[in-house]
Amino acid sequence: MRRTLISTMVAATMSIAGPALAQDAPKDANGEESAAKLDQFSGMVAGLFQTDPLTAEQEARLPAATAVVGTMMPEGFYGEMMGDMMDKMIRPMMSMFTAPEFVLGSRLDIEQEAIEALDEGEQAELMAMLDPAYDRRVDAIVTVLTAKMGDMYAAMEGPMRDGLSKAYAVRFDERQLADIAAFFATPTGSVYARESMALFADPQVIQASMEAVPAMMGSFGDFESSMVEAMATLPAERAYADLSRSERARMAKLLGVQPAALGKIVKPPSPMDGSGDESGM
Repeated sequence: MRRTLISTMVAATMSIAGPALAQDAPKDANGEESAAKLDQFSGMVAGLFQTDPLTAEQEARLPAATAVVGTMMPEGFYGEMMGDMMDKMIRPMMSMFTAPEFVLGSRLDIEQEAIEALDEGEQAELMAMLDPAYDRRVDAIVTVLTAKMGDMYAAMEGPMRDGLSKAYAVRFDERQLADIAAFFATPTGSVYARESMALFADPQVIQASMEAVPAMMGSFGDFESSMVEAMATLPAERAYADLSRSERARMAKLLGVQPAALGKIVKPPSPMDGSGDESGM
């Protein structure tokens, strides 16, 4: 139960954590191989977002852009902000996954209706029997997850500051950067500079984003039919039986196997409607 719960909490933060997960991911029994695969994956993802080198003019603006970003993101800000956001996100999620009905349903092989029929006192009594340290265990999970996420985002702070500085140097000219810096030097500007980045982690923004999830998912309602329609004009994927003798011989040579073995190696294409043997995916 605890392992599943922790995995769920971590998975729920992956969309925000992004590449940082590779920096602090636990190693399994084959730690070196796992780390190598993570490095390879991180490099592949990074390769998808190639940027052009800064021009000489942009390089000249970089110190001013760095100063502006430094006002918005002072030392330690990113780790503190994201750690606080993780705490605000994880605790409500924990309230769902650590509800007595949920926990008892995972620990007892009985119908869920029987658990729900118990009153709060009876559920609490069962919880105390199964896990005397239930409340403290929940707090420990939240504390560890929040601390780890805070550390992870703290590791991202330097690269984030560098990337944001370059983005400002590209998007704003020298005069605009000077105007921004002048605004940040005012009482209102200094407050805005300090709060502008934190606004994205504000509970109001997070709540609004969560409320939009059903609509976002609803937009994918006809995804399958749209994909089938888009693929209709393309040649069908080919199975082993569709390959000519010369193609089989060439494929076997490329793979370093006997042609007779290809029948077991080449998996059939998966139908677009998701039916059939998923092992071919």
